Amino acid sequence: MLSHQTSNDLRLVSIGVFLRLFFARAFPSALAHLSDRFEFSTAFDAFSHAKEFAHLFFHFSSSSSSTGAGGEKLVTSSSRVSPFVGAFFAPFCESNDDLLSIVPFVIIDVLSAIVLSQIYARGCACSRRKNSKEEGTKTQASIAGLYMLNPIIILSCLSRTTKVVQFLFTALVVYAALDVETNKRSPMLTGGAMAMLSLVHLPSAVAVLPGVLLHFWSVRENAFGTSGKSLTAHFVSQYVCALGTFVNIADKYIVPNDGLNEWLRVSIFDRYRGEELQPNVGLHWYVYSLMWERFMQWYCIAFQGCGIVCSLAITVRFVRSQSPLFSALVGLLCASALASHPTLGELAFTTVLILAYGTSVRVLERSEAIKIVANGTMIALAIFGLSFVTLRAWLITRTGNPNYFFAVTLMYSIGQVYITYETLTFALSKKKEIEESARQKVD
Repeated sequence: MLSHQTSNDLRLVSIGVFLRLFFARAFPSALAHLSDRFEFSTAFDAFSHAKEFAHLFFHFSSSSSSTGAGGEKLVTSSSRVSPFVGAFFAPFCESNDDLLSIVPFVIIDVLSAIVLSQIYARGCACSRRKNSKEEGTKTQASIAGLYMLNPIIILSCLSRTTKVVQFLFTALVVYAALDVETNKRSPMLTGGAMAMLSLVHLPSAVAVLPGVLLHFWSVRENAFGTSGKSLTAHFVSQYVCALGTFVNIADKYIVPNDGLNEWLRVSIFDRYRGEELQPNVGLHWYVYSLMWERFMQWYCIAFQGCGIVCSLAITVRFVRSQSPLFSALVGLLCASALASHPTLGELAFTTVLILAYGTSVRVLERSEAIKIVANGTMIALAIFGLSFVTLRAWLITRTGNPNYFFAVTLMYSIGQVYITYETLTFALSKKKEIEESARQKVD
């Protein structure tokens, strides 16, 4: 028999699925318009690139079946979408039915909601093991419902951005790494999820990697007698092996002949170069029109390198924390603020992930985490509305100029920095309280 909390989650998830399918069926023109909105689908992850992959995928399949040729591989490396993402969406992107085309995005949203809910449940279990005096009657939060009913997440799903796959694998990394002290397969599962995240969205993997390494390293000894150093080495070896395996699979079955280097460059490493310069809510686009072309790539790589440095600095700050994995989530939030092509959905997802993990392991109080999610959602909604108005004034009615939209990109970056600062302030103040209580017990 299902528990009350599970039944409540199922109801909320069902409502979220219904809302997505209802809007897709009732407003097909709005659905097509959302697919072009840069706030949700960026240059690297736009629905058009997934459709390009699907077209090449099915075009080759039909031509090879008619000619009998089978030597070539399935898709060229001209698509910005990772082959693993494209292979999943290809059967749906070629459909002219809007309702059918949104089905895979709804499925991945549901999977992400389930993983986030399990992160919360597993975090609560870990917290109870560490503190045996904690009462087990604590009211459970519906993380799955919060994710599925978040308006920004719903709009991101309706825009059919392939970043939903990035959200899923990021959540899987946290879920697999969380229970390292009692789960013998944690390093293997975390390494596999991290490898796939690297091939889907490399900047996210780079942002969370320092915190995950610190999480494994800080374990004194798990339930099976394995030290933190051995766990870290096991995780790194599994990550490298899984990454090599996935790349080999892509090279053998998906990427065209002799196209591995081109695929790696276009689909993975070009995300740091920012060559596609369509309007974007990221702070970088404000500088694109002011930067000489010869300095463009240097600027993008150097500025996004600041996000990597910030992730490392945040990880160092959490070295002696009871929950070092939390530094990976804050690093992800900081890296998205400095990314060349961020989306509003990334901010909304990261705040929900912070709530699910932070409240379960008592890094954050529930009121603090809810405040972070609420502020992130309000900022994202405000930026979406302002960008819609300023772009219309600039490009359609011609009553404005580019500075209107540039101001919106600056506001969004400031909002992301504020959310990051707020998260760090709450977490570090909690860390100080724990340290002070520990000193009082020693005295």
